[in-house]
Amino acid sequence: MDLNSKVEFLKFHQGYVRGVAFSPVDRYLFCSGAYDGKVNVYSAKKCHLLGSYPVTTLSLARNIKAVRFTTDGHKILASTNARRLVVMDVETGEQIVSYDNCVYNGPDRTGLAVDIQAGPNIAACCCVNGRGLSIFDLRMPLPLDFIYDLHNNVIRDVMFLHESWPWCKGQNALLSVAIDGTAKVSTIDGRTLQSTEIGSMLNTAAPTPEPFGSMADDGFYSLIMFGGEFLTSFVPEVGIQERMREHGKDALWKIKYTSNGSTLFTACDGGVIRKYRRFPDHHEFVEDLFCHSDDVEDIDISPYDEYLVTASKDHSVGVFKLGPPSHGVTEYGEIR
Repeated sequence: MDLNSKVEFLKFHQGYVRGVAFSPVDRYLFCSGAYDGKVNVYSAKKCHLLGSYPVTTLSLARNIKAVRFTTDGHKILASTNARRLVVMDVETGEQIVSYDNCVYNGPDRTGLAVDIQAGPNIAACCCVNGRGLSIFDLRMPLPLDFIYDLHNNVIRDVMFLHESWPWCKGQNALLSVAIDGTAKVSTIDGRTLQSTEIGSMLNTAAPTPEPFGSMADDGFYSLIMFGGEFLTSFVPEVGIQERMREHGKDALWKIKYTSNGSTLFTACDGGVIRKYRRFPDHHEFVEDLFCHSDDVEDIDISPYDEYLVTASKDHSVGVFKLGPPSHGVTEYGEIR
């Protein structure tokens, strides 16, 4: 059977697709951003384009490098290579606010994160020099804060960590990874809580989604999976647990767990999307799902684990049906 027989490739962009993200409140709605300066909004169920919103002006090309929905699903954040962060209304595509001179403008996908715990208004991205972070409160007309030179090299990915992780101590915390192999946990005002040397190039990270330690009774470690030169799992207070390299010499660009943490998906240079199963003390490669004709730099999974979407340099967005929803109506009966 053809590896790509179960995937739809949507080609509504005229440039490299750098970012893709699902709405946290709509099980089918997702968006993509590309080097044609447009944010496209789709339905995963029908593989249908719902709207296309340009953020490009005639005087300045603003190629989009990352996209994220706010946690209430009402807005889309898009970072551009003009060092600008744009906040757009999901329904109309209207640009609500924009922040200038606050985003790293390097050649690849840049880190962009929203805070699930603090509500829909707190966000973070790589700042202009690439080695620090810009912090935003979307209710304010200017960035909230800048953290300069947090890392010694370019930050590839950033995300908010749940307060249950041991370094966070019940407060908002950011996990950032740099290409020199350093991962840091820091507060939103720039204090470093934890610094770890992974020992290989890093492009992305994915913490297991459950609150830290909540699956210990079932034998599962809560861990952070790092992607780059290797696929590396890191367990707090234990250290590096495993290194995997089914992707060969192709660098990993994005990794993502399903909502229950049972399955991990990876995307890499070369365009292959791979699936891993999580066991209590290790991960096991399962299969190659499908393949783009060029590098894939971003992936996301729908809120109920029904769909996986990808962003590729081949100008396409991939939509793969993973299976039935992980939540919903169930029925049971008695056998007499």
